Formats: sequence, structure tokens, C-alpha cells
Amino acid sequence: MYLINSAIMLVPTVFALFVHNYICHGKLSFLRKLSFFLIYGVMVSGLMYAIAWMRNIKGTGIFHMTVSHRIEFTLLGCVMSFCLAFAVCLAFEKNVTVQKLKMYLLRFVKDIRKYFHYAVRSARADLRSEVANAYLDWLWWLIEPFCMMLIYTLIFGVVFKASEQFFPVFIFSGLAMWTFFSRGMNVSVNIVRNNKGIISKIYLPKFILYFARMLVNGFKMMVSFVIVILMMILFKVPVSVNVIYFIPIMLVFFLFTFGLGSILMHFGVYVNDLSYIVGIVLSMLMYFTGTFYSVGNRIPAPFGELLEQFNPVAYCIASMRNAVLYCKAPQLDLLVMWAMVSIVLAALGVYTVYRNENAYVKVI
Repeated sequence: MYLINSAIMLVPTVFALFVHNYICHGKLSFLRKLSFFLIYGVMVSGLMYAIAWMRNIKGTGIFHMTVSHRIEFTLLGCVMSFCLAFAVCLAFEKNVTVQKLKMYLLRFVKDIRKYFHYAVRSARADLRSEVANAYLDWLWWLIEPFCMMLIYTLIFGVVFKASEQFFPVFIFSGLAMWTFFSRGMNVSVNIVRNNKGIISKIYLPKFILYFARMLVNGFKMMVSFVIVILMMILFKVPVSVNVIYFIPIMLVFFLFTFGLGSILMHFGVYVNDLSYIVGIVLSMLMYFTGTFYSVGNRIPAPFGELLEQFNPVAYCIASMRNAVLYCKAPQLDLLVMWAMVSIVLAALGVYTVYRNENAYVKVI
């Protein structure tokens, strides 16, 4: 029991130190690691006790919670530690300053403006090339996801007797978002190597290559959502004002995918086997995101709810379904939390690419 109680504070602290060391490119000395470990221990403990106090868990009550609440507090501590490490680096690290952050931000905005039209043209070219020799042309962008929806509806709706309301729309909407995310992760790992001919001849911000592929996958996802709208009309799905939450949910989802993909893109240059690892992880993760069922309802309480809240992909898919299909507003505190994490993750991804992109050509 003592070990479990210690893990509530220790795991988020170690995670914060790991993120801190990553931002500093592993250049922290042992003494600095020890110092920051103590700093994060105090800060994380303070934040955890503050949250416990807000939930009327006072004094030593935090160490007498149920196992599910301990897991929830540990996961919440890790999420807070991720953002906390970024703030601490800005405050204490000489090589990570507000001026440099502003410089990278302005450079990022400038590069997006400068190369946005290139990304759009590249996305259009990729879309055209995919169906250049196909008899049904762009109709495959409708046929492929629609057929997958029929297959999964038959398997999970008939064979496994899924009970979710408006199940065909339920599964098709989740499948559209999961396909966007999984394709983005798979593409990101090898995108620098696959574009060796371009980056070895001209300068191009490497994240633009990934951004262009996200536009391709995003266009296909929007095509799928056109089918979702038609299916909603067919199945007479009620619509409320909460449908407007679709926009911020998708923005957070897009930003999280961009941030995580940018980091994987960097490591994919140096680790050839990363694509195999990502493929295995995605295969496992697909069944924990609620693509084919409701994670919160199907997995025994309270673990299903925790998995839905602290898996950002599962949270975005579930929140989108609640807003579009079931007229429910998302948990705004969780939406804000994952928005902050996604912003920090995207900032880390862009920062990592900018710091290392000149070395990519030498490696590949």
C-alpha cells in the first residue's frame, strides 16, 4: 500500500523530469536532474493536494482513496507534469527562453504562411495520384470507408450485438477519426526518408511535409463526415446546439495529431524500426479508443471512464459522438486540459524539428 501511495506522487514527478530532459536534449547533469527532481516533487505534490482539496479530499485523505481514484490522480498528475515541465524549462533553462520561444513561434507562423500553398498543392497532387488509374476515380474515397463501416457494423452490431444508439453512424464517425489519426502516425515516421529527393535539393521546413499529408488525410476525413451527415438524416438523428462543439473538438484532435506526428517524424529519421513499433502500438490502441464501441460503457467501471478521459484520441472520438449524435456537451475541463497538452505537444514537435532539421539530410 505504501508503494501505491508513493506512486501517486512519484510517477508524475519522474515523467516531468523525463519531459524536462527531453526539452534540454538530454544534456542535464546528474546534479541538475536531482535538483529538478526535488523541485518537481514539491510542485506536483502541491498541485495534487490542491486538486484533492477542491474535491473535498483533505489532509491525508489523498492516501486513503480507492484504487480507481489513485489511478485517476496519477494520470492527472502526469498530464499536469507534461505542461509543468515546459513552464519550468522556460523559467530555469538558459537555452529555453521566452525570447527563443517567441522566435520559433514567429518562424513557425512565417513558414506556415510561406509554404501553405505548397502544402495545399502537394496535397492535391497526392489526392490526384491516388486515383489517377482508378476507374471509379474519387468515388473510392467514399466507397472504402463506407464498406469498412458495413463490415464493422455486421461484426460488432450483429455478431457481438452492440447496443449503442444509431450504431452505423456511431461506428462510421469513430472510424473516420481513427483512420485520420492512424494514417497520420504511420506516415509521419517515414516521411522525411520518403522525401529525400526534395529535402536534399531545396530547403523546406520538414513539418510542412507532414502537414501536407495531414491535409490529405483531413480531406478524406471530411468526405467521410459528409456521409455521416447523410446517414444522420437517414436514421433521423436529433441535432441540438451542442453540435457546435464539433469544431473545437476537431481542432484539438488535429493539433494533437500534428504535435505527436512531428515528434515521431523526428525520431523516425534516426530509428529505422520505429515504423514497426508504431504499427504494433496503433493496432493495440485501436481497441482502446472506442472506435467500434463505447469505451466508457463497455469496459467495467471505473476503468472505462478513466480510459476515455485520459486517452486523448478516445476522448475526442467520444466527445464528438456525444455532441453530434447524442446532443451532449463535452466535459469542458477535459477539453481545455487536452487543448493545453496539444498546444505544448505541438510546440515541442516544432521545436524539435527546427533544432534538428539540418542534420536530417546527413542521416538519410
